[in-house]
This record gives sequence, C-alpha cells and structure tokens, in this order.
Amino acid sequence: MENKKSVNVRYSNRPVKVAFIVPLADDNTQWILDGIFDEAYSRWGGIKSLLIPFSNDAFIPDRYLDWLEQYDPDFVYSYVDLTPEQINIINEKSLPIEMIKHEVHGEVERWNQFIPSWPYGFVPIRAISTISSPYAKYQGWSNETQPNMYITQHYENDEYRFLPDNFGISQGGGGSNLGRQNIFGTVCYCAQDLPIYNNVGDERCHSLAELLGRLSQKQVKTFSMLSSIHASMINHPNDYDWSNSFNLFVGDTAADRLNFWNSRLLSKNNEQHDFSALCISKSHLDDNNFLIALGTFINAHNFKGQGKGPNSLSLRSLSIAKEDCQQLAQQLQNYTHSHVTVPDKFDSPALPSERAFSDHYSIESGITSSLKVYERNNKFVVNEVEHFKYLTPDLYDFKTGQCVSNLQIEKPKENYEVVDGFNDWKLPRRLEATLAFTKNRAKVSRHGFITAIPDAPRQIFNGIPKHELTISLSIPNEEEVLQCLVLEYTHRIRFEHDMRIQLVTDKYYDLELSDKGQKHRGVISLFNGDLSHAGILANSYWRKIVRKSIGNEKESFSLNKLTSIIDQNTPVSLAHITDQMRLGNVGKTKQYLKNNLKDTIEYLVHQNILIQEYRWRCSYCGNENGLTLDTIKLDNNCSICNKLHKTPIDMEWKYKVAPFITSALIEQNGLTVLWAIDHLMDVFRRAQAFYLPEINLFKNREGNENNELDLLAVIDGKFVAAEVKLSAASFVDNPHEVAAFIDEIQRLSPDIAFLICEQYCQEQADIDEYKAKIEEITDNIREKVPNVEVKVIVANEIDSFTEVPIELGPYGERTHAFFERLDE
Repeated sequence: MENKKSVNVRYSNRPVKVAFIVPLADDNTQWILDGIFDEAYSRWGGIKSLLIPFSNDAFIPDRYLDWLEQYDPDFVYSYVDLTPEQINIINEKSLPIEMIKHEVHGEVERWNQFIPSWPYGFVPIRAISTISSPYAKYQGWSNETQPNMYITQHYENDEYRFLPDNFGISQGGGGSNLGRQNIFGTVCYCAQDLPIYNNVGDERCHSLAELLGRLSQKQVKTFSMLSSIHASMINHPNDYDWSNSFNLFVGDTAADRLNFWNSRLLSKNNEQHDFSALCISKSHLDDNNFLIALGTFINAHNFKGQGKGPNSLSLRSLSIAKEDCQQLAQQLQNYTHSHVTVPDKFDSPALPSERAFSDHYSIESGITSSLKVYERNNKFVVNEVEHFKYLTPDLYDFKTGQCVSNLQIEKPKENYEVVDGFNDWKLPRRLEATLAFTKNRAKVSRHGFITAIPDAPRQIFNGIPKHELTISLSIPNEEEVLQCLVLEYTHRIRFEHDMRIQLVTDKYYDLELSDKGQKHRGVISLFNGDLSHAGILANSYWRKIVRKSIGNEKESFSLNKLTSIIDQNTPVSLAHITDQMRLGNVGKTKQYLKNNLKDTIEYLVHQNILIQEYRWRCSYCGNENGLTLDTIKLDNNCSICNKLHKTPIDMEWKYKVAPFITSALIEQNGLTVLWAIDHLMDVFRRAQAFYLPEINLFKNREGNENNELDLLAVIDGKFVAAEVKLSAASFVDNPHEVAAFIDEIQRLSPDIAFLICEQYCQEQADIDEYKAKIEEITDNIREKVPNVEVKVIVANEIDSFTEVPIELGPYGERTHAFFERLDE
C-alpha cells in the first residue's frame, strides 16, 4: 500500500465450532459417541458442537444440511467414508477450515480409539480454562463460598454412560482427572471395591443417586458447565418447541443419545450454563433411589415452562413406544414438581424449525478489537480470550490452546464512502480466497468474512510457555484475490491434508488482462475509477452517440442536435421518467432531461470523454479546421494554407467522442461488456464488488493454450464469470465458443456463470429461432456443470437498456437549479 493509507481490521475471538458426522447404523456408533462426548465436554465451547447423523442409504437429511450451513463450522469431523459428491455437498454447505476423516489405527478394541484427533498445529482451548470465571459458580444461589468439586468417573465411559453422556467427566489434556490444591477438587464415581491406593480424586462416590442429590444441592459441579460458559458467541437457534421445556430422553440407542445432545443446542443461549436436557437408560427407571434423586435434580434445575403454571418436563424417546413413555411419565410424575408430559412428537429428531433458523442466526458477536494496518504485510498478536482474565498466575498453564478469530477487513475503495461503518471485503465461499489475506488456517464464513485460527507459539521461552497467538495478515489488491480463486496451485495448497483433496480439479496456470481489458481499465480511469459514471456511456442515449462515431473521426454533434434527440421522444416513451420523477407532464420531463444533458456534456468534456471543438471550413483551400477549447484564439490560421480566420462571436461548439473511447468500446465490443458489468454491479450491491474485465486464462506454463473471458468478478460475495456477446446468434452458431464457455465454467467453478448478449440476432424474423436455440444450449451447459448456476441475460429485453435513461449522467448546477425552480 504505497500511500500508507490505513486499513481498519476488526476481530472477535470465540471457541472453535465443530460438526461431527456420525453413522447411525454402524457397529461402532456407540463408541463414536463416547469419544465425541468425552472430547467435546473437555473443550471450551465443545458442548455446542453439532452432531450430524449419516445414513449409508440416504446420506444426510436436508434439514441437517441446512443446520450445518447455518452453523458454519470451522471443522467438519467425519466418522464415515464419503464419496466425492457427498464431500462436495458438505463443503458447499459449510466450507470448513478443514474436513477431517477420523482414522483408527490397528484393530478396533476400545471406545477411546474414537476420541477426535485434531490436525497438527491445532490445539483447542480446554474447558477447564473457564474454572475461575464468576459464571463457573451456580447463579442465583447463596453468596457463600461454593464447593469447587467436579464430577469425574473411574468406570469406563461405555459401561456407565450416565455421567459421561450428560455432564462430562474429563478435563481433557491427556492427564489424570485429579484436582488442583486450593483451586478445585474432584469427586470420582467408582466401584466400592476400588483399591485405596488408586488415586482417583479427592473424594469417591459409589452411587449415581447420591451424585444427583449433590448436584441438586449444588455441592458439585460439572465439566459441561465449564464447556458452555463464555461460549455464547456460538449461535444456535432458540427453538420454542425445545427451549420451553426440560427434555428428558429415555433410551440407550445412538439415536437417543445424538438427539439428546442436539436438543440442548436448541435451548436459550447465554453466558451462563443451565441444564436443559438429560439422557437416561430405561433401566435407570427401575431404581427407586435414582428416580427420587432425578426428581430432586429436576426440581432444583428446571425453570422451563410457560406462564405461571408448573415448570414443564417433556419425556422423549426414539427407541421406546409412546404408551411406554406415557407410563414412564406417570411414574416420574410422583418424584417431581414439574409437569411431565409426552409431546405428540415425542420421537421427533432434535431439529430447528424454519422459523427458528430465520429468527436466531446472525453474525456472531463477541468483544470486538480493532486495529489499523498500514503495511502490506502484517503480523499481529490476538488479544487473549475474555475469560483468561480470571485465571490467577498459578493457573496460567490453562491458557494454552487456540481460539478462532472472526476478521472483518476494510476494503479501501476510491469514490466510495460508508456512513457509520466500513466497506469490508465480502468474499466468495472459497478457501482459496483466504490465501490472499493470511497464511493462517482460515475459511470464508457464510457472511463473507474471514475466520482464522491464530498460530500458537511453538517454542518455550526460558522454560515458560508463551501464550501469544498471532495472525499474519496481507492486504491484497482485487486482482490478487481473483488470482487465488482461479489459479491451480492455490487449490492444491489449501486441500493438502483434507478430505476435499478429492475435489481438486484442473484450474488455470496464470491469468493476465488482455489488450481489451487494459482499454476497459483506461475508460474507467477517465471517470476517476467510478464504474457507475462510466456506465452512462452504455445507456440508450449515449450508446447511440458513441456508435455513430465509429469509423468517422470527424463525426461531431452540436448541442442543438444532441438536444433534438430528446425532443424526438414521444410522451409515452418518457412516461416512466415523468412518473418516477413526479414531473407532472412531458414538457417538464424534457426540460429536466435537457438540463441534465448539458450537465452531462460538461462532465464528459472535463473527463476527456467528449472533445469540445469549434469547426470552420477554410474559404480559400476548403480544409475543415477544428479547434478545441484550450487552443482557440481570437485570430486563427488554417492548418493547410495558413489563411487567417477570426473567431466569430456566435460560433457554435461541436462535440465528438474521443478516439480512445471509440477504439475501446466499439471496435472491441467493449460497450456491451461495459453495460454488462455495470448491470451486474447494479443488480447486486456495488460497493462490495470487484472485477477483472477481458482476461486471458492460461491452461499451462507454456501459455500456448488459453481461454478468453469477458468478466471475472466477486459481486456481493458471489464468484461470477461472464461471457458477453453482441448477439446470441454469434454464440449459438459457433460450437467452439460454446465448448470454450463450458471449459471455462468447469475450470473456474463460479457460483454464477452469465451469458450476456445485447440481442438475440440481427433479423427480427429469426428471434424466436434463436430464443429456442439459446435455451437448448443453456440446458446442455447446466447438465455439464450441475453445481454452477447458469444464467442468460439478453439486454434488449431489459427496460433500462432500451428506455430513455432516467438520468443521462451526473447532476450538475443546471439540473439542481431546475429542481429548485420546480419546488418554487
């Protein structure tokens, strides 16, 4: 950034978001869930991980795919083999930073072989790091010092699942689950005959009923609480059907356990922790002591309900018949004040409703930090996550691990001001786009911003672990971002250790602006880089003027001639302007257009688009002389015979289109391209858009094979490619053009591919024939590139292309004066 203009960067930190893909009909599914639950409870924010059920026959149900898309995970962690097609669907829905396949090495022997294993260089922050937070205390109870005892278990998770399923029993980190002196202790659920020399915690407990009782009295705490506090930045929809009642799942199946887990994601989301669901085995209901303790726990922790009535408890199951559930509900009612019901949809999967999706998903908001960046390449230290401030020096080892940072990076744009905000980069959902901005592991979020994992320090300094996390940040130009989307090496780099390596296809070796593209840039630069002003040359009024100038350098227009074009319009052809501008009658409409025309001519002259000339024919030699505003004098001489010519006081100015403009916009079909680009930028939101016009895409190092493309763009977060033709007939009748367009789309894989034509064909009689042909060819293209949205735009079917433009150009003094007189 040569001018050292600052770029504003805002970021907020949050826990990592993980979606696990779990096979529901697999011999190891229960062990898989054991492994996921064990790891997730020990990870900060892990309790908010999403579980996606997978079926070999039906893949993933659409509603789970929609939830995955809204959740926008950083990692997708799969316990199943996926086909390239399935990988592609998941990638398009969620675009994770990494898509990891769980590998079990050797024979499958134990549940803990299914504990998630993170990629090299990534260590998530542990839930135990929140232990000193005020939210780690039970809220709303006595202010006396609360016991800091956490539940653990010595039994294998897969044999006694109640505690590991519902509350978590592990601190994570690979060590033992012992407490730390003067900080916290552990109470371990274990067998009565466990030898005393086995150090399993500060206290032992041999009864689930007793542990539930202690939880009810808030004498012990859970790792699930630590996992959820300070993690409200991870959004999940608050669904009325699930959040207004405590949900008790009864059943031992994988489906019961998975849906119990997901049901908690649909309850309210705040900084504190509340228990909103439990999953119990049906056999637990035969234990009277357990039932009494369960009722006491629900009385102590269930505040969910409607109005002033009793709190509500919904009994659900995906494995037990409704009649049995109703019987269990009656049995349970004896032990709790909550009103126990079996909902009509007691066996429904835990999924958000459509309304919950629309109401409760927004851009994640944590504490935002801001910095100004002046250099092209930067490295900055990320602020510590908020809850680390509660850790005392003797707990600083809990500060290890990496958060995730949501970045919003300002995109400097000339001639554009954002009121009360920033014009941030809004990127297409492609991992490669992040390579232009950072070397960190990163993705593009569903809102078009960059989500990055800060790098953790690798070395220990003087025996003390360094906790500073860093993000490398580059400030690219628009062309560099588009290069990352197009060039082959960027794709291979990004998917090197990822399930998506199967999706990598041939891209392009290099790209460059063609001569036509450079001329287009020249035209835009004459308008100070403002495409919206350059676009006036493509409106119906100026387009005719520019086209009349082609091939005739002497073609010029007097002001009277330019004004007469307005007068030739009928009231009907100007009605849309009369109505929209509320001018009342066609006379005022024409006055408005004439004033706007003079302003526009003045503007175009000052931008060197129009050349203002005084022309006279020499009475002696017949030479036609032309003098511009800056060369005219009172006494002038013929450029051939040198005969004197005195400038008359009633001379008439003539206006002609600058030769560079006719060369760039007519000889190379640049006028249609200019209209197409301006139209697309206007249909979407212009400020977020950037593009390259008329480019050559090289397929190999030698550069002897290439595609030509009229437009490559990012518009409102969509990656767009467009081919622009003067007529559809020239495209349809040329099989090579069609094949090249398909090849371009296959290699680029844009979100939207446009074929834009000014008209169907030259002859009116042939329009229907070419309409049918273009439709047939478009269907054929869609079949060959099913993942790309293919659109056809025919300009002369669009009103704004053919109608008299509402504004001939920018408003100036004359136009403003006209409106002031109108108001009087």
